[in-house]
Amino acid sequence: FDGTEIAETLLSCIETIYDTSGFSVGLNHVIAVLTGANTEKIRRWHHNQLPMYGQGKTHSRPAWAAMARELIRLGYLRQATEAFSVLEITEQGQAFTQDRHTIMLTTPISEPLRKTHSTDEVAHDESLFEHLRQLRKSLADERDVPAYVIFSDVALRQMAQDYPANEQEFLRISGVGKRKMKEFGADFLAAIAEYVGNNPRQHSSNTSTAPPRSASTLGKAKPLSNTIQETLRVFQRGFSVEDIAKQRGLVASTIYGHLEQAIQAGESVDINRLITAEEQTHMAAAFAQTGLGNLTGAKELLGDLYDYGQLRVFRAIHGERGQ
Repeated sequence: FDGTEIAETLLSCIETIYDTSGFSVGLNHVIAVLTGANTEKIRRWHHNQLPMYGQGKTHSRPAWAAMARELIRLGYLRQATEAFSVLEITEQGQAFTQDRHTIMLTTPISEPLRKTHSTDEVAHDESLFEHLRQLRKSLADERDVPAYVIFSDVALRQMAQDYPANEQEFLRISGVGKRKMKEFGADFLAAIAEYVGNNPRQHSSNTSTAPPRSASTLGKAKPLSNTIQETLRVFQRGFSVEDIAKQRGLVASTIYGHLEQAIQAGESVDINRLITAEEQTHMAAAFAQTGLGNLTGAKELLGDLYDYGQLRVFRAIHGERGQ
């Protein structure tokens, strides 16, 4: 059967979880989100607030698992066994998200095929959606990264549905945080404004605006103290954490804490100077198992490879602060 919509729904869910949370998860969790499960992890990570939550209720969990395994076999997905079996989109899958084509799947024997609710059923301006896809591809090509790293299709559809006109409205889009707002917001807002200036808006009774985010999500940060500002200034001049600690007569963990608070306040901190790409992959896998709020659990999984300061900075960059 034509499994194109199934594949798009699965890949969009994986993209959305990563874009929103900053880490990948396993197949069972992806299926739990799609089928609207009420698990402890879904509540803790607020994945019940994702636009993909409950979008796959027309299929059973075993059916979703069978179809996901077939997408793994076909090369669109992979389970990273070296990273706690988290589900990842392959290069072939990334190509599909950029240039959709037909994918044929086998109907699960245990369940007759029922029409699924595709994310395409969300009313949106298809012309604007394609316009934003081209912008996303251009930005991704410039950075030599997969398109979904910029924004997921789910996010682009919501933009083509809500026509955000300013930063506050753009921050309501699924997967848009302060970091992505700062890096990509101007480009996408300009593209939407230009499009609206030349084309009439499309309205639908199905169109709904995402609920406003809380003040904390919108990033109303407290002013940084003088000592944190000094640490940030020295770090941005190229000094390492160890050098800054030595210069200021402090311990490294305090410096990491300063940088964590600077990140939470919206300041630019180059995480690659603090943690290598490989180390970030390990941390993402650990937090995928424990949740961003469980710093101790992630530390126990990783052992003595990393200290708490590095984990706190990683968490600040990639997700909301755990309480």
